[in-house]
Formats: sequence, C-alpha cells, structure tokens
Amino acid sequence: MSPNSLLERLKQRRIWRVLVGYPSVTFVLLQAVEFFVDHYALDPGWLTAGLLTAVVFFPAAVLWNWRHGEVGEQPFTRGEVTIYALSLAAALLAVGLFRGASPPTAAVAERAASSGGGGEWTVAVMPFANPGGDPEAQYLCDGIAEGLINWLATLPELRVVSKTASFRLRDAADDTPRLVEALGVDRVVRGRLERVGDRVVVSAELVDASDESQVWGDRLIHPAGEALFLERDIVDALKSGLRVRVAGEPGTLPGGTDDPRAYESYLRGHHLIQATDTRTIEEGVEELRAAIRVDPRFARAYADIADALAQMLNYGLLGDERLVGEARNAAYTAVALAPDLAESQTALASILTWDLADWREIDGAYEAAIALEPRSPVPYHRYADFLVFTQRFQRAREMARRAMDIDPLDGSAMHAVGIVEFLDGNFAEAARAWGEWNHFHPQSQWSWIKHGLALGLNGECDAGRRQIRTFTERYGTDLSDLMESWVLWAQKACGEPGWRQRAERRIELELARNPGTLTAGLAYLTALTGDGERLLDLMESALEQRDPLVYYLGTFRLKGLRWDIENTLSSDPRYLALLDRIGLPPMDAAAGTDE
Repeated sequence: MSPNSLLERLKQRRIWRVLVGYPSVTFVLLQAVEFFVDHYALDPGWLTAGLLTAVVFFPAAVLWNWRHGEVGEQPFTRGEVTIYALSLAAALLAVGLFRGASPPTAAVAERAASSGGGGEWTVAVMPFANPGGDPEAQYLCDGIAEGLINWLATLPELRVVSKTASFRLRDAADDTPRLVEALGVDRVVRGRLERVGDRVVVSAELVDASDESQVWGDRLIHPAGEALFLERDIVDALKSGLRVRVAGEPGTLPGGTDDPRAYESYLRGHHLIQATDTRTIEEGVEELRAAIRVDPRFARAYADIADALAQMLNYGLLGDERLVGEARNAAYTAVALAPDLAESQTALASILTWDLADWREIDGAYEAAIALEPRSPVPYHRYADFLVFTQRFQRAREMARRAMDIDPLDGSAMHAVGIVEFLDGNFAEAARAWGEWNHFHPQSQWSWIKHGLALGLNGECDAGRRQIRTFTERYGTDLSDLMESWVLWAQKACGEPGWRQRAERRIELELARNPGTLTAGLAYLTALTGDGERLLDLMESALEQRDPLVYYLGTFRLKGLRWDIENTLSSDPRYLALLDRIGLPPMDAAAGTDE
C-alpha cells in the first residue's frame, strides 16, 4: 500500500477523531478522579490506575476507529472482539499489579489503622528550620509549626505529638528514624522558612516515617507580613496530602483573627512569652497588646496576655496593680469573645484565683478548659497546681498524671507531678519527677532549686547540695525573695551553716521594702525561721487586703516539710480562724498531715 493510499484510508476512516478525542476524554475523566481524591479522600492511586487503563486501551481505540470509522455499518469480527477482550484483560492486570505492588497511601493507611484496631495515626510537626539564622524569622518558624499542630489536633483521625515533645527534638527534625524511636510517629511534617527580600519562602513536606518517602510536598511564597495566609495555605495543602477531611476552613479556630498584621504581632508575642526572664516576657506582652490594637476582637491575644501576667504573678515577678487589673480584664475579655477557647478558660481560672473567687468557680473554669481541649496538657497541669495548694492531693495527682500521659516531656507537667508528691510528703517521688524535669529542661532555674530541695528532704544531701551549687554557679546569688526562700529551705534541710542569718536578713529587707505586705517568698522565710506570730500578722493583713496569696496559706498546715512552725501553727486558733474565713475546700487526708 502506497503512502498516499494509506493517508487516504486514514482520512476515510477518520482516525483523527481518536487522536484528538481520546486524549481529551481521558483528561476529563482523570480530572474527575482528581476531584474525588482532593475532596472526598479517594485513594490517589486511582489516578495512576486510570492513566494505565487509558494507555492500555489506546491501541484498542485506534483499532475500533480503523474498523468502524467509515460512513455506514461495519460488522464486528471475531478477531476484533478477541483483541478488545485481551485489551480489557491487560488493563485489569496492569491495574491489579500496580495496586498490589504500591504501598498504602495516607488514606489507605488511615482506614487500615481504624478498621484493623491499629488506632490513630501519630503525626509530629517539627519546628520549621531557619537556615539563615534570622532571629526575626524564628518566631515564624515556631509559630507556623505550632499553628499546624493546633489545626491537626482538631482531627479525630490523628494523634498529634505535642509542641513540647516535637520542639525538644528540633535538632533531629531531619532524622526520621530518631523521631520514630523517640516519638513513635507514623508521619512527620517538616519544613524550612527563609526571608528573601520582602517575601517569605516556605518549603514543607509530609513524610511517611516507615520508609521516609515523601507523601506530600510544596513550596509557598508570600509577602512578608502575611504569615496568617501562609499558614492557611500550608493547612490547605497539607489536608490534601493527608487525605483526611477537616471540619471547617482555615481561620475558623476559636479566638482567631483575619488580620495578617494582628497575627504577625501575635506570633511574635506568643513566641516571646515562652521565655523565663521578665524582660523578654514583657516584650512579648507588648507585642500582644499591639495585636489587640489592630484587632480588638482577637481573643487568643487577650488570653495570652492574661496567662503571661498571671504566671508572672504566680512567680512573684509582678506587683504593679495596674498590670494585675490588665490581666483580669484580658481574661474576662477573652472569655467574652471566645468562650469555647480553652486558653481563655485557663487564663480565667488563674485570674479567679487571684480574685479570691469561690474555689468551686475556679474548679469550673479549669474543668471547662479541659472539656474544650482534652488533648492539651496545659489545663491539666494548671489545675493540678491549684488542687495541690488547696490540699486536694488525690485529684491533683490524677490531673498531673493525665498531663504527663498527654505529653511525657512537658516541663510544667513534670513540675506538677513533683509538687503533688512534694507537698504530700513523698519526697523520693518528688525528687524523681523534678530530676526528670531538670534533666529534660535544664534551662529552667526552678528545676535545679526544687530538685535540690526534694533530694535534701529525702536525705540525699550530697546530691541536693550539688544541685544548689550548680544553680548558684550558673545563675548567681541575686535572686528574688521567692527563689531565695527555696534555696535557703534546701540549705536548712541539710543543715548548712548560715542559712538562718541569711533568711532573717532577707525578711528584714523585704519588710523594709514593702511593710506589712505578704509575699510568697516572705511567707516561706518566716515559716522556715519559726516566726509564727509575724507570719500570722502578715496572713491577717493579706486577708484584709484580699491578697490572692491567701489561697495558698493552707499549705502551712502540712507536716514534714522542715518548717520551724509546723508543730505549732497547724493548731493555732488564729490560723484555724483564718482558714475558716478563706473558705478552702475540704482537705484530703494527706501523708503530710495529722488527719
């Protein structure tokens, strides 16, 4: 057959229809499959299966067009039908081999886990790398990762590793086997963030921890100052990679903002208030105030302000009544704007304590926070702290242990476990818990002091002295009255010379600075030296002034803590009358009491 004759036959049989129409129809069908993959968690392997089927059937389509492309009726032959049947069998075989050889995708793995008793997926979101070392980019690296953790935590299909645990392994973000060993994860989200001129460039990926294959990856570029939209774009892309459906869209989490400027200030402030020094925390609070000035309805920023100031109050770092009032207003505003935000309820509980609210109301705020965010350790360990200082040890121990179950590496949870055992007289357990706290979080000054004290009260004075000595070598001796009281307490427990003289000098110094004012440090110092009458005078003054510290005064009825007042104060009529006026809840029969 001559070329001209072949060309004429092709024209007669209208082969152009299959050459144009077949790819077009295939494209439309594959787009339909992709729609179901993206929106209804259809296994993405069907895209490849569809493409294989199209390739295998293409010769059959050409044959059909050759045999039946002319005008008029062309009967099917037995050989032609055989070829069609073989094409169908080949397509089914190719798809079957592909599906059998391919590893489970994210959606398949999820369904297999849930239907086969495998439980939830475990996902770790690692802090994003900051390869340029830009300090102005660090809050974005951490803030975006924390935002992703919050989003993923809303998905019932996933168990998300806490921020504390994943951020502690910051230096091992690219070491997938180590993450699997340390965190027991199935998937890892990691990325890197760089500022390039006036833009932010983020490269992120989702990795299957079983074989380190990339399940999803993307590169996003946004103008600097639009971290909010950048985070939302990552969430959208990550949803597609995870093949799970998310209730709601980015931006619908309680207490959020749609203003990128407010969100930028919030991320910076939220990052800074995680610090342990007063100056950095104050800088963070100022950033949060800036966020509120831009968006006065930004509940998360109000909650962070209330929480940061409340924690400074708890550690004796804040005495300005105006700031106490700001903390109170921020907490109530956060609850008014976003009552379903767990952080709002937790901050409210702290402020209610300082307002001397009824203990039932404080319990209610903590219980509400736990109900709203049952997978966060924060409301549990904060509630444990309140419970233990109102001597409800059984419930406090339960809350502290639940916080540890959620995040075994959370420093505040470790502290909560330790303080429960410490005030309940179980010094060996307290030393173990605070020892772990000090080991995993050596940057916490309090971890050195409290571990040293627990060791001393447990009779391990050599180890306790080493802890206190290491602390003073690292941080010096210019301490707050609260820290000073605990250091002297540790020295007293092990019979160190000179502790009493230092304690009495510090008492006189504090009274000269703030006459008639009871601080936590001053309360401990007077208890250590046995000056019960002075302590009772200060307690009565604090109650008259409605000082928030009075909720913690029940601690001084405990026994075994080596205070020189413990054999007299617990039975003193003035002290018992004070406790009645405070209205503390019923006390557990703790090991450290006579009850």
